[in-house]
Amino acid sequence: MFPILFSIAIPAALVKPAVILAVLLVALGRAVAWTRRSRREGHPVSFAAALGDDWVVSAILAAAVGLLWRAGLLDGDVRLPLHSYGLLIATGFIIGIWLAQREGKRRGQDPEKIADLTFWILVAGLVGSRVYYIIVNWRDYFEAGTFLANTSFGRIPRLFAIWEGGLVFYGGLIGAVLVAWLYMRRHGMDFLAHADTLIPSVALGHFFGRLGCFSAGCCWGDVAQAHLPWMVRFPPESLAYQTFAGRATPGAFLAADRSATLPLHPTQLYESFGELGLFLLLVMVIRPRKRFHGQVLASWLVLYAVLRTVVESFRGDVERGVVLGLGVGIWTSLLIFAAGAAVFATAGRRARV
Repeated sequence: MFPILFSIAIPAALVKPAVILAVLLVALGRAVAWTRRSRREGHPVSFAAALGDDWVVSAILAAAVGLLWRAGLLDGDVRLPLHSYGLLIATGFIIGIWLAQREGKRRGQDPEKIADLTFWILVAGLVGSRVYYIIVNWRDYFEAGTFLANTSFGRIPRLFAIWEGGLVFYGGLIGAVLVAWLYMRRHGMDFLAHADTLIPSVALGHFFGRLGCFSAGCCWGDVAQAHLPWMVRFPPESLAYQTFAGRATPGAFLAADRSATLPLHPTQLYESFGELGLFLLLVMVIRPRKRFHGQVLASWLVLYAVLRTVVESFRGDVERGVVLGLGVGIWTSLLIFAAGAAVFATAGRRARV
């Protein structure tokens, strides 16, 4: 386990210029892509107009920088740790975009619109996954003494400390679907056809994301009741260990010498390799035999709901919330399964008419 691969030290004199430069590069890069796409579609706009049209992204970036600046987090030397969790999520996202654009081009869909859509899916996914977790664990964020988190560059609201864990995939999925539907409706894109293009990338991205969970020690499994060779012990720097140490009976979860946790089910790996299997099934079996738009999406919704329900039976992070004796994840899985079945029924029937 390597939660932090290395840290980058930035001298105080370079912090603010580096942040401003990064924001400008993002805004300029998106404006260039916007300009190229508008010219290709036959209604060219100027570069300045493209910057103006992309005002939402510019406003988000400016607000983020303003908050950091106002809070004094850009003063003094800064050490930026490279978390393996974030690196693996970024890797999955980049590979997922490439695969989606490649498949979209093959099916006559606009690769640049797909790339633009995936940007909004990323933003919505991160926000949705964080909001879902905070709703379930609101006491950990708003009770006295728990609102701020210590970091290498000062104290910040724990709402933004995503490296502590606290990103729930289902919340990200819900947020991403809502934003994707709005984007496609605005741009006249067939939702189910493009969802079939994108959903295998979601499965592959989730494969990488769960590997990141394993490296950070979040989303851990329950204590193993049998001596199985693939069980894992998480060290003191992991989120699993720190959470167990804070429970009322830590001895039930930690080794006698407190050097690590007791052997736990590696539920992160169960789900990671399960998603890899779903990705291969989608692209090698289901997509080549597709009979109607929405079939690939519906297949993933149903199969992932089953996978997640099985994995949930081995999870040990009860802090995520329990309702009527079942984890919140299982209840959400039931809703996702129902959504997949509904897509199968409605889209399949429409295709037969």
